[in-house]
Amino acid sequence: MKFIKKIIEKIKNRRLKKKKFSYISLIIKDKNYIKKKVMEEAYEFCNESKKNFSKKKFVNEFCDLLFHSLLLFDTHKVSFSLVKKEMNNRFKKKPV
Repeated sequence: MKFIKKIIEKIKNRRLKKKKFSYISLIIKDKNYIKKKVMEEAYEFCNESKKNFSKKKFVNEFCDLLFHSLLLFDTHKVSFSLVKKEMNNRFKKKPV
């Protein structure tokens, strides 16, 4: 999942080298805002599956949810590798 690593690196980079007009740099300061965004995106993702289903919108909402979830991981200083490890434990497969 190289794309997740790239997103995580981008988030870390923005946290360390704040850019004035970067969305990540702006919201990473406010953990409560990020939590609200994760809840909002989770709702939109689930809601999209009930409407007149559109694969494109469904995937877009999941991407929003994943992105904001990764931001929340970063603000709590939790490595996403713990998710990978837990998923491997749950499915008892070779590492993902």
